[in-house]
Amino acid sequence: MEPTFHRGLWVVQPMRGYRFSVDSVILPHVIEGHFVRVVELGAGCGIMALQLFAHERALQFYLVENDKVHFEALEMTIAVNELQPWFYPIFGDVAEMRIDADLVYFNPPFGRGRPGKGGPIAPFLRFLERNKYAEVAYVVPPELDVILSEFLVGRMHLKKEVQVWYKRGTRIIKQWSKEKAAPKRAIVEVPSDQVEQMYWDCP
Repeated sequence: MEPTFHRGLWVVQPMRGYRFSVDSVILPHVIEGHFVRVVELGAGCGIMALQLFAHERALQFYLVENDKVHFEALEMTIAVNELQPWFYPIFGDVAEMRIDADLVYFNPPFGRGRPGKGGPIAPFLRFLERNKYAEVAYVVPPELDVILSEFLVGRMHLKKEVQVWYKRGTRIIKQWSKEKAAPKRAIVEVPSDQVEQMYWDCP
């Protein structure tokens, strides 16, 4: 168990193996809007949901995780912060899930499309299309962004609102919406004072 950069909130994550990275810090700070229900795919230890909760971006969080170790860490994170009224952990694969929400967001350790970089992306895309979300946000490498962008425009008819490049172009953050909005673009250097502020100058 470790303190987060939000006062009074703690996160539980494994001592070894996959631990959250700066990707999971930047995405919640870039997401725009306020939502009633949100879904996180590949929630891990719950670090992104904690940040959205701290910034009062949503009221209810449905957190999907299919790894047993990380799901246990997620449940412990929820328990130690007494977030049971707002956080709903869901164990399983997204393939056949239906979850009603205003926003789905993800920093997937899966679906990268390359050997050793995660499973197939097709079930994940079917989940997005089946649930017809009005808002989608993610942080992914450029090769996966190409697939998601084509899918979200062609199959779900969403429009890009926000785009951020960082890590010298090795990661892209985008937020998509059904609403017509002027796209916002930004470049974030990692490491930088801006990212340092994201870590420590939070409520």
